[in-house]
Amino acid sequence: MIKPLSIISLALLVAGCGGSSGSSSPQTGQFSLAVSDAPVEQADEVVLFFNEVVLVPQDGGDPIQIDLSEGGPDSVDLLDYTGSNSATLVNSQTLAVGEYTMCLYALDGDGSQQLSYVNTQDQGVVPLRVNSKGSCQGVQGNTQAAGRIFFNQPFTINTGINNFVAEFNLRQGLVDPQGQEGMFIKPTAVQLVNEAGAGNIAGVLDEVQREACEADMTSLLDVSEFSHVAYLFAGERDRTTMGDLVGDAGYPDGSSLVAPVATADITLDEASGEYRYEFGFIGEGTYSIGYSCVSNFDLPESHETEEQDFTFYQHYTPVLVQPGLTTVQDLDPIL
Repeated sequence: MIKPLSIISLALLVAGCGGSSGSSSPQTGQFSLAVSDAPVEQADEVVLFFNEVVLVPQDGGDPIQIDLSEGGPDSVDLLDYTGSNSATLVNSQTLAVGEYTMCLYALDGDGSQQLSYVNTQDQGVVPLRVNSKGSCQGVQGNTQAAGRIFFNQPFTINTGINNFVAEFNLRQGLVDPQGQEGMFIKPTAVQLVNEAGAGNIAGVLDEVQREACEADMTSLLDVSEFSHVAYLFAGERDRTTMGDLVGDAGYPDGSSLVAPVATADITLDEASGEYRYEFGFIGEGTYSIGYSCVSNFDLPESHETEEQDFTFYQHYTPVLVQPGLTTVQDLDPIL
């Protein structure tokens, strides 16, 4: 007599070898894409009109082109989505599982508010563009009048839900080129983050620390204007190896300085009366934070030191990030 469990196993075996071709449906996952930002101070609005997402399977399959312009391009003011906040561009698109590379396209500005623009504090509305053109691994976008953000590191779509965020670092990537009209975003200042492996860092700048930094910088550097910013660095390190924003200029030969992976403005929370910051969508791992109150002297395309009135006031390490959690790291005085 055959036991019930064996009957079930036999039935499954017969079904698997049945009269059909034996082929099974391809595995799929749900892909979603959002955008988020680390803000800048010199602009009131940074608006990109996203028009297309192109995904290229690494196994040679057909590319997927997702049109975002139905009913008009998907415009997003990046300054409205900072820290752990994000704006969704693609929601639950079904894709075959596997590895992909991706390009995100945004329409070039023309000086109006009908296409990508920056509302600056000193120039008013100026056109905005992404400073890269071309195809996505040979796949042409739907218009030549768009800039390309190319994420050249392959990422994996698994079965189930796959949520990704294109994280902009505008302090590092928003450039006002001399002698040219408008502004542009460097595509290298945008990172693709898988939410499944990301966490957040947030904290409060102690009032004693804030006042002490301004007083000491006034005495040391003879400055009278201040900008409070937290800089995030990978790994455990102190101020001796924390670098400023340098863009393509880089650091001097032989320098031990390391560039930050993200920055976050420290702003007054009107409800609590506290000065707060937040890093959103940070990959799992160990980090360090450098605090400066003279970040207004840190130019994004060159290296600054105390001679140019920039320095870090304090560092905090280690700061551990775990997926799905917010690590609290307050910027308190360290004696």
